[in-house]
Amino acid sequence: MKKNLKKALLFALPVFLAMTLAACNKGGGSAGRTQTPRELVFWDMIRGPADTYSAAAEKLTAQYNAENKDNIRVTISPLPWDNYYQVFLTAVTSGVAPDISTGAFMQSVQYAEMGEGLPLDPVIDMWKKENNPILREYSDAIFDLLMYEGKHYGLPVNLDTRQITYRTDYFNQAGISKLPATWDEFEEACAKLKAALPADVYPIVFPGGGDYSGIHPTLSFLFQNGVGPTDAEGNPDFLNPKVTETLQFFHRLYVKGYVPEGLPAYVSSDAQRMYQSGKAAMFFQNVPQITDFPEVNNNSAIMPPMAGPSGIAQYYTWVNAIQAYSQTEDPDACYLFVKWWLENTLLLWTEGGMTTIPARSSYWSDSVIADNWARNQISKLVNSMTTPVYPSPTVYLPFSVIEGEGIPTIGMVKSMIRGEPDYAAIQKEVQEAMLTAWKQFEN
Repeated sequence: MKKNLKKALLFALPVFLAMTLAACNKGGGSAGRTQTPRELVFWDMIRGPADTYSAAAEKLTAQYNAENKDNIRVTISPLPWDNYYQVFLTAVTSGVAPDISTGAFMQSVQYAEMGEGLPLDPVIDMWKKENNPILREYSDAIFDLLMYEGKHYGLPVNLDTRQITYRTDYFNQAGISKLPATWDEFEEACAKLKAALPADVYPIVFPGGGDYSGIHPTLSFLFQNGVGPTDAEGNPDFLNPKVTETLQFFHRLYVKGYVPEGLPAYVSSDAQRMYQSGKAAMFFQNVPQITDFPEVNNNSAIMPPMAGPSGIAQYYTWVNAIQAYSQTEDPDACYLFVKWWLENTLLLWTEGGMTTIPARSSYWSDSVIADNWARNQISKLVNSMTTPVYPSPTVYLPFSVIEGEGIPTIGMVKSMIRGEPDYAAIQKEVQEAMLTAWKQFEN
């Protein structure tokens, strides 16, 4: 894996040079800490409107610098998502990693495997010693997700959930008074919607194979049927009969006209535009951007999860975390800052405009969550949500292939055809593609 990761260096240098100066400002060890500030560099991914989010994160950092009694001074660098992977990789492999960062879903575990991560278990130990209630604010599935070799390398900040948003007025028009709890009931609801709505309005829309976003509905419906692309140990499991049932479900949605004919090629924006324009009764993905579409926004709600024939009712959420790096010269300062940051992040929502759900459940009662219909309804479902690596309890390294290349999406797309798909052949194709990709992770 290290060899494959380092290939990205060739693409990273122009972006990386812009970040190097900040990273080189890190402190010089423990000597003279009582006189010289203990300098930390914090790279924070921008997770909201660039102006409001960055200002809130900088304000929060300034608050920490003013309040802490440990002579710690943190310099924050807001980091855009463009080329973020190469920027981090170049910094880490060049020996000028930040002390702390936020990042993408897999990031903390990937760098832990490279020996570049700093375990954050001392932060958890401090909370336990204090009997800090923050430990009771996360589900075990979310809190323990980003572990590697039994240690926590990432601690949750925010949750990027996936679920169905639906039009309440369309459901009323179709005479649907009880929301579906199973796939059978869901298909019955789709039939009623198709019969009641104009021909150019589809019961449900979601991303297909046009971009990586097609992985989201693929994973979600697999999970609802009690199966993932892999088993609990992270081994490819696409030949599972429960996968067959899920592919058959996708096929029925397609041949019965419950989704648009072109959906297999849809990207996320295609699906979202259909929902925004009133051409779909349901939308699966993250919360659609509909505040500028009053009729849609005022008649939308979050549908509770459904269960497949072999599974349980559940959605899933991506977990975005804060992490630290082993290159730091002051691990203790990193622990203190990470602890404080996680205890004080509400400002990122109230002033920063972060649109995801806080990982801390105590924040869900704040008006910034409670007064927003979508966040409020989603927050009530979080504790029953699983994670993207289900049924594995923790992230496994080859998941980066599932996330980055979306191999399981092949199964969904190839199941959406007229006639009868060869499910065995489709599943074998996906299974072999995963097995081939998995070989790069073998020791």
